[in-house]
Amino acid sequence: MTDELPAVRSGHPYIMYDMIKETPAGIRKTLEVMGREDYSFPGEVLYFTGNGTAYHSAVVGAQSLWESGKKWHAIQAYEIEKYYRTSGTVIGFSHTGKTKSTVDTIIKAKLDSYTVGVTHYADSPLAMVSDHRIIIGDSPDKSLCNTKAFFDNVFASLEIAKNFGDLGTDSFELLGLVERTIRDSEKPVKEIAENLNPVKDIFVLGSGPNYIAAREAAQKIKESTHLHAEGIELEEFNHGCTSVIDDQTLLVILDTPEVSQRTQDIVKACRHVATKTLVLNGEGDFTIDFPVPENRYLYPVTAMVPLYYLAYFLALGLGVNPDYLRFEDQRYLDYDSVVFPPGSH
Repeated sequence: MTDELPAVRSGHPYIMYDMIKETPAGIRKTLEVMGREDYSFPGEVLYFTGNGTAYHSAVVGAQSLWESGKKWHAIQAYEIEKYYRTSGTVIGFSHTGKTKSTVDTIIKAKLDSYTVGVTHYADSPLAMVSDHRIIIGDSPDKSLCNTKAFFDNVFASLEIAKNFGDLGTDSFELLGLVERTIRDSEKPVKEIAENLNPVKDIFVLGSGPNYIAAREAAQKIKESTHLHAEGIELEEFNHGCTSVIDDQTLLVILDTPEVSQRTQDIVKACRHVATKTLVLNGEGDFTIDFPVPENRYLYPVTAMVPLYYLAYFLALGLGVNPDYLRFEDQRYLDYDSVVFPPGSH
């Protein structure tokens, strides 16, 4: 990923913004590819794996399998590589197809399992080592934040889950909700972001299928703004995290009917310590409303749009280039070159 840094822009629109806007086209391309796939993978268990955003997207797409009764697991690639043995079909996701621990996990998994690599690059190591490769797009994500790639991977994972679990999800209807949210949520999120500063710490809370969305949102906020951000399960936040919040903390909560009362408890409690709250489809100091899929396991798909906008517009307010992960500072590029030598991410 960092072998080729994106072009430098000096202001809005940054590349990350363009990638958000190009999301629907990327999803359509992904669905076109997935519509030609053979889903007769061997074994009775699917393992979804990857790292970072690729892993988050794989889980978001796969978790509707909870409704099917089929056996599946979502395990971060490095964990499989170092600790676990698989038996079934292991599906590795990586935008670049170069992420070393994902590639190494697929190589290890081939000893006991059938392997599938999902990537944007046909000549990548992941595509080369997998028993079956799925190349989901020929339009790469040009920002290091990989917002567009997230949605491509989500819909690829969802198509695999649909076919494995005989689910009735309408992916094109879901695409329509994503398009609508991209169109309608930009302005209100921008206005909220302009009224949030100063913020130094951000916690994103989600439960059930939204926990993985909270983790992805926090990752994007960190990458885009360079602020401290954490994605935490909603109730777990109340066990220790509350000791570090104050008037420069923002709490973002992904609210659903199952947790609405607990969300309101947290919002009310935050007012005692002057912590700001932003609630998605609920009531807080700030509120973002967006369309929600009927399938509650797909809530994160549309929720991620305003969360990505939030990361982007917070970065603008801070004067940060959200495309670069701080790599314009040589010290951080040197750090990255140690943990991800050339060709390994």
